[in-house]
Amino acid sequence: MLLRSVLFCLSLLSAACQYPNTLLPSWQQDTTLIYNGRAAALAQHSTTPHLVARAVYADPGDVEKLLATQDDSPASVQQLAVMGDGTFALGFSDAATGRFLDVRQCGGVLFVPGLPNQAYRIHVQNLTPMPLDLAIGIDGKDICTGREATWSRSGLRVAAKQSLLIDRPPHGKASELLFSRVQGDQALFETHPSGTQGLIQVAAWLSRDAPSLPGQTLRPSQYPPLNLLPVDKPVQYR
Repeated sequence: MLLRSVLFCLSLLSAACQYPNTLLPSWQQDTTLIYNGRAAALAQHSTTPHLVARAVYADPGDVEKLLATQDDSPASVQQLAVMGDGTFALGFSDAATGRFLDVRQCGGVLFVPGLPNQAYRIHVQNLTPMPLDLAIGIDGKDICTGREATWSRSGLRVAAKQSLLIDRPPHGKASELLFSRVQGDQALFETHPSGTQGLIQVAAWLSRDAPSLPGQTLRPSQYPPLNLLPVDKPVQYR
């Protein structure tokens, strides 16, 4: 029994000497963490978005009814709300005043008070050190093409650790983003990529040209005795 223990320790020591204490970024290190089990090289070209954030808007007087239907504990949003696993933050502001709207987050969905024909802006902040491709569907229509929304990459892109402000459809289209008149709570239950009236969906992918990050070293507190095995979770790029 003692001999087996000694041999096991020696094998661990040998392995520790062969491999340096460096860690790949999380999207390369753990293929199940971001892209549903796909290898990282394939994940960058995946047609399936990593994250789809949902925002439901309605007349301010109807937002409370939607929150009651959601049957969860709402929380006030300070300008931007971190969505999903922290890939990006999302918020909305009034185009006329520049003030952020009194958005609330409930059950992973943002609830946005907006009057019919009120001009608004969408704020997206990339929280990762990697560029992201985006697709935005508003009231069932793709913001770039005006056609039925799909979860497909568009020309929208936000650089690493940067923000994107959208106050009108891109590519020179002049019309502002305007809230529509919404009736009912259908937007709460719609899960199709095309969405419905009163639903804004923001999909994100790791950009196809995203660079490969160098390995990250362990924190000093993560070095165990004899440098055999880490004693804590590795530092992730998020």
